[in-house]
Amino acid sequence: MLAVASLLGACSVSRPPADVAPVVPAAWYAPPLAHGGSSANLVQWWSQFNDPVLSDWITRTQAQSPSIAAARAQMAAARAALAGAESASGPQAALVASAARGQSSSSVPLGTSLSVGAQASWALDVWGQGAGETARARARQEASSAGWHEARVLVAAELAQLYFGHRLCLAQLAVVTDDRDSRATTAESSAVTERAGLLAPAVAALARASSAESAARTRAQAEQCERQIKSLVALTAVPEPELRAQLASAPGLPAGARLQSLLGVEAVPANVIRQRPDVYRAQRELVAASEGVGVARAALWPSLTLAGSVLRNRFSAASGSTTLNTWSVGPLTLSLPLLGRAALNANADAALAQYEAAGLAYAAALRRAVAEVEQALVTLSSLQQRVDSTEIAVAGYTQSFTATEARYRVGLASLNELEEARRLKLNADSSTVALQRERINAWIALYVALGGGFDPLDTNTLQTTP
Repeated sequence: MLAVASLLGACSVSRPPADVAPVVPAAWYAPPLAHGGSSANLVQWWSQFNDPVLSDWITRTQAQSPSIAAARAQMAAARAALAGAESASGPQAALVASAARGQSSSSVPLGTSLSVGAQASWALDVWGQGAGETARARARQEASSAGWHEARVLVAAELAQLYFGHRLCLAQLAVVTDDRDSRATTAESSAVTERAGLLAPAVAALARASSAESAARTRAQAEQCERQIKSLVALTAVPEPELRAQLASAPGLPAGARLQSLLGVEAVPANVIRQRPDVYRAQRELVAASEGVGVARAALWPSLTLAGSVLRNRFSAASGSTTLNTWSVGPLTLSLPLLGRAALNANADAALAQYEAAGLAYAAALRRAVAEVEQALVTLSSLQQRVDSTEIAVAGYTQSFTATEARYRVGLASLNELEEARRLKLNADSSTVALQRERINAWIALYVALGGGFDPLDTNTLQTTP
């Protein structure tokens, strides 16, 4: 009987292929990164900023994140499902004990019956249904692990963007504050000159309006920075007084050259795409869907179950007691569903539809990964070209404003000329801050696009216990 079961166990139902070759371009169709960064440093990427405040807040945010907690719960559920599938595919054994008192017939005296022993059963995996359940559960467990890594990367990127965004907001606040003070000085000077009768009222009104507009701009900028403080408190769960104190002690913002040395992109897209947890998760979901088709098809075939028991029995009555051992092998049960097969066929069709959907999702994840990396490369290339132009513009407008202000003080330039020179300088200074924000966000986007240090070939990565 065991030989027949082993022979039947070699049979299995067909399932669609789970090893779909990824279709990715042979090369990047985007400007390459001209630097010596290494993608191997992604795991310690945040620490390379040498910013203890950023590193501490990322750790705090990840500990408080509901999305990471949900991903961690999914990992635990997937591990439990895998353990259950592995257990169900093998023999089952249980300790049993029973007690009864009564009289089963007129020829048997009133007595007490006690028994203790073990019962076992084994659902023989004739068509590979049990192996398919285990393989599906294992693929889903690996997918959930990748999902946990992806959640951690996204939370770290969100915190970093807000952290650097606030610090650049403060830099922009300093720009508009200097502009406000300059316009206020001009307005006061114009008021004195107007009272002396040496300046037309309309020109003095223009100076006051310009000063009021700058003051309003400064208040709006300060409000934006304060709102970001509240968001940082919500993300990190750090008390606001402590958070403000840590911000005050934070090191300087990373320069463009420093950012360029932190990260590199391999020339082969397939090697880069492999490091993305969302792509790996989609691929494992495809494997799970393929195994699910095999499981659903195996349910249409007969199932074979073997049971047995070993018991120690004792019967006690007024005339004495009797002790004996009993054992059994069987029954060997063959079950073939006859009615309700329409539901089983529908389950098989649904599993096949899920497989097709998983295949399309995997292909879409590959295309999205390539697009995100190339978009980040295009953005970084464009920003690098804009840096030189912006620096020239800032130097030129600053020099023009300084000269115009000097001419205005000795009466050789009008207030309109001064305001125009000041406006151009303000725009250039603001563009510098905005450009720095764009560069930092672009590098963070590239970090996310490269997977944030996830490596599916590293077994420690997949088996990490959060």
